[in-house]
Amino acid sequence: MKINSKIKLGLINFTNCLPLNYTLEKWQLENIELVYGTPAQLNQLMHEGKIHAAPVSSIEYLKNKNKYKLIETACISSDGECRSVILFSQKEMKQIKKIALPNDSASSIAMLKIIMKDHDITYNEHNYNNISPDNDAVLFIGDNALIRNNTGESCFSYDLGKLWKDLNGYPAVFGTWVKQKDDFEELDNLIPQAIETGLGLYFNEVLEFASVNLKLPKEIIEDYLTSKIKYNFTERHKKSLEKFEELYNNNFSNHNNICNLRL
Repeated sequence: MKINSKIKLGLINFTNCLPLNYTLEKWQLENIELVYGTPAQLNQLMHEGKIHAAPVSSIEYLKNKNKYKLIETACISSDGECRSVILFSQKEMKQIKKIALPNDSASSIAMLKIIMKDHDITYNEHNYNNISPDNDAVLFIGDNALIRNNTGESCFSYDLGKLWKDLNGYPAVFGTWVKQKDDFEELDNLIPQAIETGLGLYFNEVLEFASVNLKLPKEIIEDYLTSKIKYNFTERHKKSLEKFEELYNNNFSNHNNICNLRL
């Protein structure tokens, strides 16, 4: 992709991305154009070459490593419980037979299917509205999960961040920062600097904005952004991606239709 002037930078409008998003909106950098979308939408925009860089679902990166360059200075992950990728159920895990999957996700669905690979599960799709009561469980991600996780609507809630670490001992890397094959070296430093600023200089404003937007106490938002979600990219995160790729290839490599597999 050739750049005429601005770098088109994809952003996800989730609270776990707010420290970065809020900072970039404050800075108003002349050479950066911000493009918002869901994880699934940004996956598609990157795949079509319509944006230069974005936080894409980690499974999207793993399936397109020859197409993208990984930015190894930031990611979206949890080292255990994350509180925003949750399987809600009225049944215990071993009794679940039918699961509704969200239409705005990729990595979390792949992770869930790997976790549940030894269970006889039927999957269908939902958009967070009018979810069929015939389902035994429903997967929520992002702010939708964060809100529901604090309402106590379901008898059981299974945190995929914890389930993933229990499975293989590594952090759950839900999102990776990638760029098109063009260089864009400035993004390697810009992204972690913006996240750090959002968690520092602008953190009180970030907390206020998120608390009002989600109608949740600031204490919950603060714990979520500082204790649950992790933004650094380390050797353990790299190993986790390698394990994710291995498990995906071992279980789903024959599924070429992304819609049928819902990844």
